[in-house]
Amino acid sequence: MYAPDKMANLKSYLDQGTSFVKESWTELGKVHFPTPKETLQATLVVVGLVMVLALWLGLIDMGAKGFVRQIIR
Repeated sequence: MYAPDKMANLKSYLDQGTSFVKESWTELGKVHFPTPKETLQATLVVVGLVMVLALWLGLIDMGAKGFVRQIIR
């Protein structure tokens, strides 16, 4: 009595899953993966910015520490 309904639901889920995988595979084909050169360039930009920001925050921290020491004395 309920078996045909369950089979129809199962087939529907399998069809949806198959459709999802096919669409995902199609979209994956549209993705632009960076070349090793592009990856290196992006990495160098990130490392450079991190170093600049670390220096900036270090200087601000040193200045704030000196300011607080002057207030405490």
